[in-house]
Amino acid sequence: MRFIARINSNGEEQPLIVHLLGTADKARTFAQSFHAGELAYAAGLHHDLGKFKLKPQLRIRNYPIKATHSTAGALEIGKDSTWRAMFGPTRLHKHLATLVQFAIAFHHGGLRNYGNKDEPGSLCHRLASAAEDPEEQEHLWEAAWQEIERPSLPIPMDGPLVRNLLRQQSKEAYSWKLAFLGRMIYSCLVDADTIDTRDFCDPASAQAIAAPGTTIRELHDRLEQYLAVRFANAEPTIVNRYRKAILERCKSRAQLPPQLFSLSVPTGGGKTFSSLAFALAHAKENDLRRVIYVIPLTSITEQNAAEFRNALGPEVVLEHHSHFHIGDLDETLGETESLRYKLSTENWDAPLVVTTSVQFFESLFASRRSKCRKLHNIAKSVIVIDEAQSLPRGYLEPCLRALEELVEGYGCSVVLCTATHPSWEKLGRRVKEIMDEPTPSELERVFKRTAVELRGKPYEPVRDSTLAEWLLDEHQALCIVNTRRHAKKLLKHFNPKVDGLFHLSGRMTPLHRAEVLDEIRKRLKDGKRCIVISTQLIEAGVDVDFPVVYRAIAGIDSIAQAAGRCNREGKLETGRVIVFHPEPHGLPSIGWLKETAVEATNCIDLYGAENMLSLACISEYFERIHGTRDNEAGPKLRDQYEIVKMMTRTPPHFPYQDIAERFKFIESDMESIVVPWRRPADRSDPNHPQDEHARELIDSLTTALYPAAVLRKLQPYVVQVYPKEREVLQHRQLIQTIQGVHVLNDFTFYDRMTGLTIPDED
Repeated sequence: MRFIARINSNGEEQPLIVHLLGTADKARTFAQSFHAGELAYAAGLHHDLGKFKLKPQLRIRNYPIKATHSTAGALEIGKDSTWRAMFGPTRLHKHLATLVQFAIAFHHGGLRNYGNKDEPGSLCHRLASAAEDPEEQEHLWEAAWQEIERPSLPIPMDGPLVRNLLRQQSKEAYSWKLAFLGRMIYSCLVDADTIDTRDFCDPASAQAIAAPGTTIRELHDRLEQYLAVRFANAEPTIVNRYRKAILERCKSRAQLPPQLFSLSVPTGGGKTFSSLAFALAHAKENDLRRVIYVIPLTSITEQNAAEFRNALGPEVVLEHHSHFHIGDLDETLGETESLRYKLSTENWDAPLVVTTSVQFFESLFASRRSKCRKLHNIAKSVIVIDEAQSLPRGYLEPCLRALEELVEGYGCSVVLCTATHPSWEKLGRRVKEIMDEPTPSELERVFKRTAVELRGKPYEPVRDSTLAEWLLDEHQALCIVNTRRHAKKLLKHFNPKVDGLFHLSGRMTPLHRAEVLDEIRKRLKDGKRCIVISTQLIEAGVDVDFPVVYRAIAGIDSIAQAAGRCNREGKLETGRVIVFHPEPHGLPSIGWLKETAVEATNCIDLYGAENMLSLACISEYFERIHGTRDNEAGPKLRDQYEIVKMMTRTPPHFPYQDIAERFKFIESDMESIVVPWRRPADRSDPNHPQDEHARELIDSLTTALYPAAVLRKLQPYVVQVYPKEREVLQHRQLIQTIQGVHVLNDFTFYDRMTGLTIPDED
């Protein structure tokens, strides 16, 4: 029998040995950046070993039978004679062989736990069950050895891979590093498998993707030119003079070797482009492969990605959110469905990736194939964590440990960027501060452009009607509230026909928000009336400048971000920031928002409202929030879901699925609704609200061979909702589902002011 891996749409057959060798070579190349090429090669060579069985061959040839193939390679690698001969004889080599088994066994359906014989779906259960399964007996794939020549792939005990695993001489640290490595090897295999499949099934796309891309050096030079023009055209203010000084210091520090950095720059100090300039220069100096810019909110990701494209060119920035959920791949799917799945995922093979904190960190602890595929491309990158202080406290310890591991074992540099710097040292981290000159106190003085006052009390809140009156008395003002519900309730106190009234929230599509922001900026520049009611999406990274900003009580870091939208350019003697205690619907009664607001109130009571943004008050706030004064309770607060505890169990435990289920920045998975809506002012036909470009993209989903490209183009039209909200929309038949993508089909439920409306949401 001629053993084949697949048949493409032209009826051409890919020999199985060609696929195995191609996948092995690609996987080894991917893993070389962290010295695990031998392990990845072994995974690639054995991953489809089970396709040498008769039933999988019949399945590939479209016989209507079920067949599995991913267990055979895992069984083979697990044999003592195999792993000892291939990798080495020690217990450490056995652990490495287990990581290869994980990658092979779950290269379709996503990583599971190692578990035990009684845990269905676990690696242990699967291997134990295979011993008694007539479909998984060794003689069924014995034909493989007529084509496969199994190499020796020794892992030296004095090599860099093992040195990293044993770096801390601690069993707990060894378990953490080993589990982290397992996910990386898995990433190499599934990406190599995907690319080899794509190259055979769609050679034209393969050639286009393989075309030479823009280098880090070219990006660095483009940014240099862009910033030179930008500063040449900037007004000669003291603020701009210090922004230039910050930029130059970042560039001069780029020659430092890869490590864990911090970059502490006040809001309005030009942190976004200064950090990017550092990252590109640092990558160029240290021969790193890409820059990954991680941002807390999707709305800020969209804006920063747009700014980076404007500076560097539209083709070089990969913007990747969590908008579209790709489920697990069932190995019993037909070839067409399987190929479609594989080509629907991102692998971050781009020189500049802009993504969200959710996407980045959940991927580092993920088990799904679609989320893990890109992980190996993080190695040898500069990772900029923007607004690092906003990392959720309950996940702070695993996040920081993961970043340290990327530095220690994967050749990365990490930049913890923040305007309100928590004490990384008190969190147990040794970091190198980039901005040592000008000093933090000098920068605080220069960028202090506002006076802060407090109105209301927790038990005497400011009523929405009063707040609306205050806003109406202003010519230009921004009001930031904590929830979408509060924003909508507050809007009801305004006449919709009020000149210059705007609303911004996550219920609007990114395209809609961008258009509204453009109009807001134009009005601010022209001195026209402009009253904006927004959720917190505007308070970080959004470049607007209001003379007055109102902020519902929140964490001190959020208040500082809001203040950064006030007198941003220093054109006024002093801007006004009014922090207020809202009515009960303006602050959740429990949860993180409530806790941070309470601690902020405590700090304000201690330091006074006028000093709430001082370095001393900010430091007090973070010590309280992060629990750094309590050596017993603090670590538990920062590892609330026991991720670190699970990954450091000895002997190594490998609970990949359990970790992925626990590690969720957003407790309820959000779902995406595509809204192909266009503002009346931008329509060719005022009575026809549908965006024709979006509609064409949606229609192409049914035939696109590379759906990831289509989904990426649909990101500007996406609104995120909770699963129950999606169910309401579906029950009311307000959305249709096309190739797994939900699309709004009734535009009466999309408001030009507030965006998507969920029936009965009030």
